[in-house]
Amino acid sequence: MSTHPRRITVLLPRVAAYLGCCVLVLLEADAAGREVWLYLVWLLALPGLTWLELSPQGCRMLAVAENVLVPLGALALGMPGIVIAALCFVLLLGHCSVSGARRAGVALATLGGALGLAALFLPMPPWRGSAAGEIGALALVAAFALAAALLTQRQKSQLEAAQTELARRVDEHAALADRLARYLPPAVHRVAFEQEGGTVKASHRCWLTVCFADLAGFTALTDAAESEEVVAMLDDFYTAMAEAALARGGTLDKFIGDAVMVFFGEPGSQGRDQDARDCVAMAAEMQQRFVGLRQRWRDAGLSCDLGLRIGVHSGWCTLGSFGKGARMEYTVIGATVNAASRLESAATPGQTLLSRTTWLLLGREAHQCRRLEPIAAKGFAQPIEVFEYRDATTVQPPLHWQGDGYTLEVDPAAADRAQVQRMLAEASAVLGADDAVESEQSRSPARAELTVHSGRG
Repeated sequence: MSTHPRRITVLLPRVAAYLGCCVLVLLEADAAGREVWLYLVWLLALPGLTWLELSPQGCRMLAVAENVLVPLGALALGMPGIVIAALCFVLLLGHCSVSGARRAGVALATLGGALGLAALFLPMPPWRGSAAGEIGALALVAAFALAAALLTQRQKSQLEAAQTELARRVDEHAALADRLARYLPPAVHRVAFEQEGGTVKASHRCWLTVCFADLAGFTALTDAAESEEVVAMLDDFYTAMAEAALARGGTLDKFIGDAVMVFFGEPGSQGRDQDARDCVAMAAEMQQRFVGLRQRWRDAGLSCDLGLRIGVHSGWCTLGSFGKGARMEYTVIGATVNAASRLESAATPGQTLLSRTTWLLLGREAHQCRRLEPIAAKGFAQPIEVFEYRDATTVQPPLHWQGDGYTLEVDPAAADRAQVQRMLAEASAVLGADDAVESEQSRSPARAELTVHSGRG
């Protein structure tokens, strides 16, 4: 059976107070009467009832019985008013110490009501009693008031110490959460420290844009450079790539040796097209940051011939928490991840390769891509169509012609030349048709129009 801490702290003062009440009763009442001893037993039993584990309704009933029977019993025994007042004061102060001012207010209302009803049926006793009783009543009130004050001060000190300890623990946990945040993906950190339960939802299918960024030439560097230099360079590389990912809203999945894996789409997807644009913008920022890193390493006297290779692909993946028991990992798996990894492996240093799926999601920014020859990737039956993403400052806008009845727009770098030639041949065939076709066209205001936009037809 558990006991509330406040019950322990007030038990001894309550016992002492009710023993003093018993002494007052013996000083003023006839000790030979049976009713006197029954009343004394009731007073001595009240502190012990503090330890009982009762329901809220049982606690309220016990409090009402205490508030009613203590003053009425003293009134029925013919105690003088000063003794009854002392008993009521001790009772109210005990309620205030145990349950607070609200419960003391309820007790005061109950006491007042009980005494008011009793005054209608019982003769009111004189206020003053014997000299010993009056002195005892005043001493009891003063002693219990002093004990209550000391108890309140002790509880205040304990509360302040508990608050200080709680603040210290909160700071420790906040510092721990901050340290763990550097090792966990943001989504995992939010779930573990901010959501009730602290468990990432089970794996599920979702559309993501996945990016792999890898250091080309790093293996050769590790054989030639000192381990301290290699570790420092990796720290710089991881920091720069993580900052680029978080700045664009990507989820940093993991560091794999000298590679970084980032995905866009969950949590907080902005739509497939926007997620793809954000991921490609992040890849461009990674390339820019790496140029600065490489220059800084060279200025520090580190001879390195490193390059950054990036591969990006969009598609359906399985995302969630994998593993059970003491070790779990939040990551993404599936063919989309494998395709992004293959694109990264096929890239040359300083190159960012996109799949056709990602390229189609770029919209107006697709003209910054240059079509390359498809690559045969391990684990894929069909070759992967590849596009190289280039900096906007080095890319010329698509060629555009427009006139009466036609619009022609071609991006020479990204368009499929065979497809463009086929569409132009079809347009030429329509414009050079025989008389029957011309007669047919003359009878209807048809307009020949060809649009080839970003190589998609």
